[in-house]
Amino acid sequence: MEIAYKYIQRFQVTRMWGRINLHWADLNNDVNILVGINGSGKTTLLNLIHDYYTGQKTKKEIAESLSGNAISSPVTYIRSFDIPANAKKKTESILLQDLKNIINQNGEGTSFFDYRMKMLNFPQEADKIRKRIETYFQVVNSFLGETNKEISIDPQSNSLVFLIKRLEGMQVITEDKIQLEQLSSGEKQILLILTTVFLQEEKPNVLLMDEPEISLHIGWQDKLIEKLRQLNPQCQLILTTHSPNIFVNGWEDKIIFIEDLEDR
Repeated sequence: MEIAYKYIQRFQVTRMWGRINLHWADLNNDVNILVGINGSGKTTLLNLIHDYYTGQKTKKEIAESLSGNAISSPVTYIRSFDIPANAKKKTESILLQDLKNIINQNGEGTSFFDYRMKMLNFPQEADKIRKRIETYFQVVNSFLGETNKEISIDPQSNSLVFLIKRLEGMQVITEDKIQLEQLSSGEKQILLILTTVFLQEEKPNVLLMDEPEISLHIGWQDKLIEKLRQLNPQCQLILTTHSPNIFVNGWEDKIIFIEDLEDR
């Protein structure tokens, strides 16, 4: 019986699109940045990795066969929200629903609400949970603060609330509550990514992300990987991009070009 590793170490695709063989060996346990131009197959490869490790069937016209090392960690896929204008409303709705599910107690799996309630069910873990939530707020607000917004907990409703601040110089004049729906698409996307990783509870996980820089402005792109690693140092990140320059801030040795994976 094959030993199950925490993380993906290798992955192989035979005849992707009927013509390309890919062999990705020696993946990093922390960060992997897959680079390729649009149409090079990087998103297809990410889809195949997700299909393989979640037990989904792959159409033969997409790939003849897949193989990879066995892993014991769950695999999560956050897909790109880069969509044509005529489909924007539908995709925004999907993003909003994904976000509502992960924040509120109305979806499958653990939500932020569920995690916070652990303090009542496991009082011996209360201090640890409280500190993790404080870190989560600090990380989220390091992004939202750039648009004069912040996230906090409403003690009356025991739910997450979003505040928008109106400033005069450095002084806060007013703070108004806004709804989740009123956040920009970029704010929703960064909140979805950060909350997903936070709810992994610092346990081994594999996170696939397709071009996460889309909808995120430059300042957010620069610190995304660092902040994800802060929320869960045990999360293996596998992400795609066609703009590797946005991730070179300390991650140059984690970059691999998809053409270098081809068996020629």
